[in-house]
Amino acid sequence: MTLHQRTFARIAPMRAKLVFFALLAMGAFLSWRLYDVQIVQGPLLAKEALDQRSDVVDVFARRGSILDRDGNVLVRSLPSESIYAVPHDLHDPNSTAQALQKIVGKLDPSTLEELHDKHLWFVWIARKVPHEIAERAQALDNAGIQLKHEDTGLRVDSAGQMASTVLGFVGTDENGLDGVEYAFDHTLKGTSGKVMLETDQFGRALPFGKETIIKVADPGHSLQLTLDSYLQFIAERALEEQVRTYHARSGTAIVMDPWTGEILAMADDPHFDPNTFWKYSDDQRRDRAVMDAYEPGSTFKLITAAAALDSGRVTTSMRFPARDTIEVGGRVIHNAEDGFMAGTGGSETLEQIIEYSHNVGAAEVGMTIGGRVLYTMEHRAGFGEPTQIGLPGENPGIVPPPAEWSDSSLATMSFGQGVSVTPIAMIRFYAAIANGGLLMRPRIVEAVLDQQGHVVTQYHPLIERRIFSEKTAATLRHFLRSVVLHGTGDPTAQIPGYSTAGKTGTAQIVENGQYESGAYVASFIGMIPYERPKYVIFVKVEHPIGSYYGSVVAAPAFVKIARAAMLHAGMLPSGVLAENIPGANPPKIVARQKNRKKRE
Repeated sequence: MTLHQRTFARIAPMRAKLVFFALLAMGAFLSWRLYDVQIVQGPLLAKEALDQRSDVVDVFARRGSILDRDGNVLVRSLPSESIYAVPHDLHDPNSTAQALQKIVGKLDPSTLEELHDKHLWFVWIARKVPHEIAERAQALDNAGIQLKHEDTGLRVDSAGQMASTVLGFVGTDENGLDGVEYAFDHTLKGTSGKVMLETDQFGRALPFGKETIIKVADPGHSLQLTLDSYLQFIAERALEEQVRTYHARSGTAIVMDPWTGEILAMADDPHFDPNTFWKYSDDQRRDRAVMDAYEPGSTFKLITAAAALDSGRVTTSMRFPARDTIEVGGRVIHNAEDGFMAGTGGSETLEQIIEYSHNVGAAEVGMTIGGRVLYTMEHRAGFGEPTQIGLPGENPGIVPPPAEWSDSSLATMSFGQGVSVTPIAMIRFYAAIANGGLLMRPRIVEAVLDQQGHVVTQYHPLIERRIFSEKTAATLRHFLRSVVLHGTGDPTAQIPGYSTAGKTGTAQIVENGQYESGAYVASFIGMIPYERPKYVIFVKVEHPIGSYYGSVVAAPAFVKIARAAMLHAGMLPSGVLAENIPGANPPKIVARQKNRKKRE
């Protein structure tokens, strides 16, 4: 064997050993590295990898529904879809924009500009649209137009425009913006949750990707209102008919349970569709029942009568001079020329002043009892302060204290001039007459319910205070009955088979501190049945044309609502004409004009 051969024989095993040990070391290193990556750092690296391809998104809590007193759904939230564009994938932005505008309406200039930017991967087109709109967008079969499913967002008023000014509306993200939706937003909207999803580069969830719930969404509670859908419908139709007949500017009607303070109906005209609220003006969306204060006119005479009787300074037998004009503090006060002029040379009682709605007589009563007594009753009755009904934007009205009165203020306030009140404040006062003298807090919400319909919070009747005695209340109801039987409410506020009571009102409209010529508010506030009223009903029509007397413009709506309410309650008419139902004999005003002018 040569030297070369012997040398090679020694080197080959050495190389093999080196290779073996090198491979062994490499295997050990890889095994250690594999152990380190998979076992030691495995959870951390897996988390970092997941973080790179995952996104934490909010899970919006389903907004609670709004129900009527019988559990019928008025408003609810439904799943919706949103439309977005991927400009990078749009082949013809101009034609795409034209097609989209036929589906969702006009697009913002900024959106149109973004559709032409090929560097963009995401542009909102329309948020939370109905399913049929989303389907039309999907039917374009355009790779650059995509849909995003939304768990919430489509707030649907199933009743359409009914009670719209009371219910209000929500924005795109389901935040309450007006009405009950705004006032009880914290109750309805619930608490959003959070979930981690595996997503692609565009933020879209990967099919079968990992989903981790971080925080469970807590759905909002539902509200059960005191509204009766049937009475609400009747009130809106009756009010609308009078507003249209007399080409009026607006109107308000309220139905209240005088024993509980529950608002059974609250109608405004004009109203709007909450599903497309942005198409209507602020004026059309106003809840005039709580937001608009007005001079009440003759319906306010019952406050004067209540103060007079409850203070003991005037009795039902006391008589006042019957005249048609009187000068107080340099101002001449007239009776309304409505066919019930007082005449001259005679006298009249407090009942007759109310029955025939004499301004001069009311002024004389006010001056007899004095400013402090009248103001105390106004304050006790809650005028000049919010009723706490719980609806947004409530106007407290204006009832100036005696220190701010002029020489004629006492006289004019006694028949409803120089003060401003809201419809909800007026019906609350008349409810006190109906229930025996108790001032109830008006309620629009009956209960708060969870998602299973279980009661979370139950609201109960709340008596604010007693404002006059039961005897005074009974006397005032008797006065209101006389109004319907023989006074300004005869015969327009009568309902065959039922006994009604109420008061007409006609007042000038104040604009910018001045009385607007030829502009009036016609109103009627009544109750049925007279013996123990189940309903108190308020009707106001603003700026009617053709006639402006409450007996002509507002009382017919009261009759329609009252009759429907009684039938709805299962209380059938007696079959006896209203004027034949036993009541007080018509009192006679001494030397009152025999020939009354025919009312309009």
